[in-house]
Amino acid sequence: MSTAEAFPGGGIMGERVRTHDWACTPLGPAEAWPQSLRTALSIMLSSAFPTYLAWGPELTSFYNDAYIPIMGDKPNGLGRPFPEVWSEVWDTIGPITKRAMQGEASYFEDLPLTLMRRDHPEQTWFSFSYSPIRDETGGVGGVLCTVHETTESVRVEAALRESENKLAAILEQLPIGVGLVDPEGDIVLSNRALQQYALEKVPSRDPMQGERWRSYTPEGKRLSPSDYPSARALRGETVVPGVDFLVTLPNGQEIWTRVSAAPFCNTAQEGLGAVFVVQVIEQEKRTEQALRESQARLQAAIDLVGLSPYTWDPATGALDWDARLKAMWGLPPDAPANEEVFLSGIHPEDRPRVEAAIAQCRDPAGSGIYAIEYRVIGIGDGIERWVSTQGRTTFENRQPVGFTGAVLDITTRKRAEAALRESEERFRQFAENSNSTLWILNFETMNLEYLSSAFEPIWGEPREGVLSDPSRWSRFLHPDDRQRVLDALDRVRLGEAFTEEFRIIRQDRVVRWIRNTFFPMRDAQGRIRLAGGVAQDITRHDGRFVYVVDADEPSRQDLTRGLRDAGYDVRAFPSGKAFLEAAPALAAGCVVLDMRQPEAGELTIPRELKARRIRLPVIVLGELQSDVKSAVQVMKAGAVDFLPVPYAPDELLAALASAAADISQADEHGQESNRARGRIAEMPVREREVLEGLLAGQTNKQIGRAIGISPRTVETHRAHVMQRLGARTIPELVRIAALAGVQARPQLSRDEGSDEP
Repeated sequence: MSTAEAFPGGGIMGERVRTHDWACTPLGPAEAWPQSLRTALSIMLSSAFPTYLAWGPELTSFYNDAYIPIMGDKPNGLGRPFPEVWSEVWDTIGPITKRAMQGEASYFEDLPLTLMRRDHPEQTWFSFSYSPIRDETGGVGGVLCTVHETTESVRVEAALRESENKLAAILEQLPIGVGLVDPEGDIVLSNRALQQYALEKVPSRDPMQGERWRSYTPEGKRLSPSDYPSARALRGETVVPGVDFLVTLPNGQEIWTRVSAAPFCNTAQEGLGAVFVVQVIEQEKRTEQALRESQARLQAAIDLVGLSPYTWDPATGALDWDARLKAMWGLPPDAPANEEVFLSGIHPEDRPRVEAAIAQCRDPAGSGIYAIEYRVIGIGDGIERWVSTQGRTTFENRQPVGFTGAVLDITTRKRAEAALRESEERFRQFAENSNSTLWILNFETMNLEYLSSAFEPIWGEPREGVLSDPSRWSRFLHPDDRQRVLDALDRVRLGEAFTEEFRIIRQDRVVRWIRNTFFPMRDAQGRIRLAGGVAQDITRHDGRFVYVVDADEPSRQDLTRGLRDAGYDVRAFPSGKAFLEAAPALAAGCVVLDMRQPEAGELTIPRELKARRIRLPVIVLGELQSDVKSAVQVMKAGAVDFLPVPYAPDELLAALASAAADISQADEHGQESNRARGRIAEMPVREREVLEGLLAGQTNKQIGRAIGISPRTVETHRAHVMQRLGARTIPELVRIAALAGVQARPQLSRDEGSDEP
């Protein structure tokens, strides 16, 4: 049989086998080859896997097309002895070949070999097997070598290991915990700082760990595990700067941490994993608590004493003064304030002391504290005043960059004779005119000893009833918040000052949110007998609250970001249902409803708010059809405005400003109405009868005859009524009474004794 007939096909190497002069080799002419060689050679040439065949005692070489790349630039090895072809590595593969010729098969994985196949030594790696081939005698006629070069994969793996080792070394140096999470929530890589938390899974995927990791919403509710940073990152969301968690360590210690996370994926084929970072923020939390307490004390001082906070920019000299502070310098509220104005108002005898104190507080080597009392000569009015001021400078890179302070007019304190009387009068005027409710509670009797007039429009009833009933004030508290407020008073007994937020339920079932600053009041012996407080109604923010209802998350985030940049306090809801559940307890504000997604509830929100009489004006965003039908439906549902998408940002801001103005007007109207009702409710019976007669247009004689008193007595009651309601004229009296819902008495006929037409 000819060579061509014996080895058909086989590609390049098949052709070379057929045309090679085998008579010059130890194997002799191909026609004389044994069948075992022919069979092995045929299998090898037809294989798509790199294969090498060495036959006979001289190990004459054959290889297939798939093996050619392994040869590189080496001369054609066909028909040459195996040791000659691979002489540079024969010390390694020679013993393996020898064992194969003795009948022993071998397999090696990623065996390192230094080859000379491209005119220079080359480090390579191979996985291969050497198998003996039996001939017709039963002995081993040759060796079949199946080869796979793994050089590239070995190098890639080595580079990966080096990269991972570098990454691990870097992570170990970090003072924060860092971990890599797989799509199932398992932590597959962590540094030593993270290992102290004994985590195998992220807390959002492990209920046991979830109990140890606790975070809270601004409303004080436990954060849902689905909103944990790791859970959000596994959904593709980056959570930076992070979420604060109170963590219980395995040893029982509790610490505050901040957790940030970001999605991570090695390849497109892998599921989404996450990188998360845990940072200990104990010091920051302690600082925040100290700041809150400091702010509470400062707010109490501002409300109770009349402090004027201000800021100063040491670099530019810019000053931010309120109207009260400008008045100390004898300036009108709209007058500009700067360093030149400030220094020009200081008494000439005190100016050197003030300038020295300023220089000291600007010195980075010092404490930065500014505390001094001095005299001011009013620029506009020439009046001499004493002021006390304290503040602190902020430094960056040993340069003063900011200053915050407060000024108190202490003129009355300096005038010893009238100091006490004037101080008490100032407190009374401040308290009675403040929008915040000031109160003093006696711990022994649990009676309110003092309650400012701001209580009535907020709580919706006269303060006299609360002052006379020790238990009345606590019955306003929302059941879910009552114990927390009572616990707060217990903390005040122990000398603690702080701020707490809670809800009250008025008699008309209106729910209001209150922010109250509690503080102890000590007697001359230092004992705490009284608790003082400043209560602010935080359900009213002059329309600056905006509630965004948008089921599309990217749209909701863009809308929220834009409104916050415009200065609004924004709370976002992902569905109409979520918003309506929270609506009864929300502060006054506007609702922006994007009803393009079904989850937003379409027009359910304005209809429900209208039905429940919840005054939250709704601005609807939506697609405008070819006619005005959709806009008409929106307005009929109770919305105050409709903006077709797309809309300009200025259009939305204008709509919000209009709605906020309506809120403010309604609040003012409601407060005046509440005050009028309260004052009329306090009237004695006779004054109420006189009021009803005046509203009916009756004269003093007619009123007196109807209720059985003299006209002179009617005149006295009439003066009291006008004074109580703050009315200077009868038309003004009628307007105030109408606000309170008072009805006029039926007018007497002329037959019943009318003395005037």
